[in-house]
Amino acid sequence: MPHQSGSDHNQYLTDRLGKRLIGGPIYFTAGQFAGKIIHARLQEMQAPVFGRKTISEFREARVDRRPLDPPPVAWLRLFEVFNIGTACETQLEMNYDDIDPSGLMCTVELFPVPSPESMLPNATTDFALSPVDEIWFSKSPDNATTKLVGTTFVQADSIPWKGRTCLLFTFADLAVKIEGFFILKYRFFDIFSTPGDDTDPPIQAECCSAPLRIYSTKVCPRLGPSTELSKHLAHYGVRLNVRATERKRKYQERDVRSPFTTQILRDQAKSESADDERAAAT
Repeated sequence: MPHQSGSDHNQYLTDRLGKRLIGGPIYFTAGQFAGKIIHARLQEMQAPVFGRKTISEFREARVDRRPLDPPPVAWLRLFEVFNIGTACETQLEMNYDDIDPSGLMCTVELFPVPSPESMLPNATTDFALSPVDEIWFSKSPDNATTKLVGTTFVQADSIPWKGRTCLLFTFADLAVKIEGFFILKYRFFDIFSTPGDDTDPPIQAECCSAPLRIYSTKVCPRLGPSTELSKHLAHYGVRLNVRATERKRKYQERDVRSPFTTQILRDQAKSESADDERAAAT
């Protein structure tokens, strides 16, 4: 392909190859990838299974908020593209030890989806989770991101995992304010890299989560032990809660009797009568 400016180069990628900037190769003119064609891929590495509905977005939300469990983690992979548009086109995965994660950002959106009972004739209440794709958006056009509580924009962490360095986005404190079934949509962009004459960083890649369920406080399942990935992230300085064992319901162990019951009042009356009798005897 002949030499072109950044904007012409990306127009070629869109028109000639029929690819969008989102999910397609992008030629950068500024930032750490300047002069390179980068293809970004985003996938969910750890899917949240459930969460507990947040009571309020004000004081109670800060006191009684249960983040999605396990915490959602998205995995970013970057490939440099050579000889694009030719028979010799190749993609080479980049060395993540040479990449500065500063400015590599991921945001998350929330979309409601139908319950498993309405989608699968033989589905059970256990709700077996499976990866989803764009079909969910055709069934759920409504964006419920305003019902999220917590940090919805996070920066990548460069973490060694299973023998390789990975760029991971961890959403450690996300919670949802309403009950129901949902999916998350992850979207990646680089605030320090721009293609051509564009001033705003484009969304380079996106993916969907597996479905998750938000329960009411009364029926929310108990929290199990933290996953190996969660423990590993915490070991490398990512701030999230880690549990070694299953967390049991505390309210089952409390004495929930009211102090103003008939039995307690009767006991107090007996005590007062006994005091009066002892006083009369003396």
